[in-house]
Amino acid sequence: MMNGCLLVQSYAARQSAPVPGVTVTVRGEGHAPVTVTTDETGTAPVITLPAPDKALSLDEANTQQPYSVWEVTAEKEGYQTVTMQGVQVFACQTALILLEMLPAQRLGGPQPKPESFDIPAHSLYRPEGPSSVAPAANCPAPLVLATPIVPTTITVHLGKPKESARNVTVSFRHYIANVASSEVYPTWPGVTKPAAAFAKQRIFPADVVY
Repeated sequence: MMNGCLLVQSYAARQSAPVPGVTVTVRGEGHAPVTVTTDETGTAPVITLPAPDKALSLDEANTQQPYSVWEVTAEKEGYQTVTMQGVQVFACQTALILLEMLPAQRLGGPQPKPESFDIPAHSLYRPEGPSSVAPAANCPAPLVLATPIVPTTITVHLGKPKESARNVTVSFRHYIANVASSEVYPTWPGVTKPAAAFAKQRIFPADVVY
């Protein structure tokens, strides 16, 4: 067992301003809760948490979960309580949570319910077999363009390929920012640090509509 870190930053809607004084509680099975408070910049002290050995995430044949899982709750008077379940912490990495703190009651609106987000297991973690996904059979030969083409937007299907779900169009920048943390392990060489843990608008490239 090794250690990883968790960094929490709290902001108002659309990261328009930091929200200080947010009480953040981190809970994990078999571990005592850890509570910290965000400062005037909306940043909480870094929390050190146990995590499985880094070597697990570097072994393509590994079938053990290579990260520890935590529940994070953010509370402040006058704001909606936010709960995130399934927050992943890898050894020797810092997971970053950007909390959007919304007013507890908007003018003229009903009292909102606390926000709760459940982060699914990492797409590379496959307890039934190797983490790597076998390539599809009979794939066409790859085509390498002379000049890279970066799309402006990408349409994403919010569900499995054959599932009836809504399609949304997002900017390419937004797509890349939200997909990276679910497609690679942050322990891999060359991956940008800190690894971001996104709870909202989590987008998976397997569901892209081309």
